[in-house]
Order: sequence, then structure tokens, then C-alpha cells
Amino acid sequence: MGRCTIQNVWWEDVGEDAATFLGTSGDAYVIGGGAKSASDKVFQHNGSGTVHISGFYAKSIGKLYRACGNCTNSYQRKVTVDNVLLDSAKYVVGINTNWGDAATLSRVTLTNSSGVHVCAEYKGVAKGSEPTYLGDGMGDGHCNFSASDITYK
Repeated sequence: MGRCTIQNVWWEDVGEDAATFLGTSGDAYVIGGGAKSASDKVFQHNGSGTVHISGFYAKSIGKLYRACGNCTNSYQRKVTVDNVLLDSAKYVVGINTNWGDAATLSRVTLTNSSGVHVCAEYKGVAKGSEPTYLGDGMGDGHCNFSASDITYK
């Protein structure tokens, strides 16, 4: 609900979301730990502020992080992802460009993840509708990273 730190937590069978960030005051930090079997998202960001994810491992996931694209309240949301290893991921992050969301990625390693969307950009919409996928970004002010920040193995 507010500023928090989740450190060295392991989710072995996520299902939909491992954690949802609802707070509107202060940043959230995920340091270390990991998750497996997230059919949808590992981290859902419904509040405002920045979610910082570092030193994290995930396997067989849909998305590592998604900024809510159709919540009751539309906020500008930010995420930083550093030093993560994703095995069999479909997306690294998903953000809403029309709300000013931004993702900063560094030292991301992807294995068994051909066709992965590194930074998917969406048009956020009102509650009750579904966000529109706009494409993948890189170095455009919303998706802040370069090709050298992503390693494919």
C-alpha cells in the first residue's frame, strides 16, 4: 500500500501475480529473490511512483512487470530493472506511454526467450476497457535502454 522493500522472497508457483504495488506515496523495491510459473505477471503496478527490481530471477513467466493499463486511477508509473535473469519469459516490462510511464533497463539476461518483448508500449485506457498494444520501444524516452543492456543466451 506504500513504500516497501521485498528482499530475497521466492515465489515457486505464482499463478497470476506474485505482488501488486498499490501505494501512491514512495517507491517499492524488489531486491533478490525469484519467481516461477507466472502465467500472467510477476509484478503488477497499480499505484504511482517507481518499482525498482534488482538481482531477480524468474522462469516460465508472462511478464516480469506490468504498469496497470486500465485501473480506476491512471498514474504515471516508472520501473527500473537491473541485473535480472529471465528464463522462458514472454515480456520483460509493459508500460503505458500516454500516461508518461517509463522503464529503465540494464543488465537483463534472457534465456529460452525467443521473440520476447523487452519493453512493450501500450495506450492505457479507462477501467472496463483493454489497453492497446502499440509496439516495442527502445531508447525513446519511455523505454530507456540500449541493445547492449540486453543479453540473449
